Amino acid sequence: MRNLLSYWDSKVAHLQRLPSRADLQPDEMVPFLPFVALINVQKTTPRFQFRLVGTGIVGAMGREATNRNVDEALFGANAPNVETFFSMPLGNHGPAYASGQYTVAPSGRTLAFETLLLPLSSDGAVIDMLLGGLVGERVQRDEQICGFQYDFFSPLMQTAAP
Repeated sequence: MRNLLSYWDSKVAHLQRLPSRADLQPDEMVPFLPFVALINVQKTTPRFQFRLVGTGIVGAMGREATNRNVDEALFGANAPNVETFFSMPLGNHGPAYASGQYTVAPSGRTLAFETLLLPLSSDGAVIDMLLGGLVGERVQRDEQICGFQYDFFSPLMQTAAP
């Protein structure tokens, strides 16, 4: 997460504005690319759709999320908490960080995770995409996330970064 934040910070400093999707270079992100997601911000409500989800995130979540909306059964009853977190960068035009635990069924195991959301903007002002990162313990093939406990940090202070 620290590498992802540093990468985004370097883009902001170089561009003197919020970076856009076009400003991101996958070859510059190789060490942490499996743990990266791109999330479309739809203007209504707002609503969030996973555009691209790295293999490391898929492993941690136990399912593919690409092209799925946050509120479409992906997180079930937890969707409002996830949407609250996803909305944080829209309010502060900066990073949001959360750490916590998710519970998986049927085992009842509790797994730790950390996640980071960074705003992106096609025009340098209006946030239309989020660059996300997630690392966490892997959900097993026969398990499904059934609950979240988040601790939010936004605006993100450098000392709070993972």
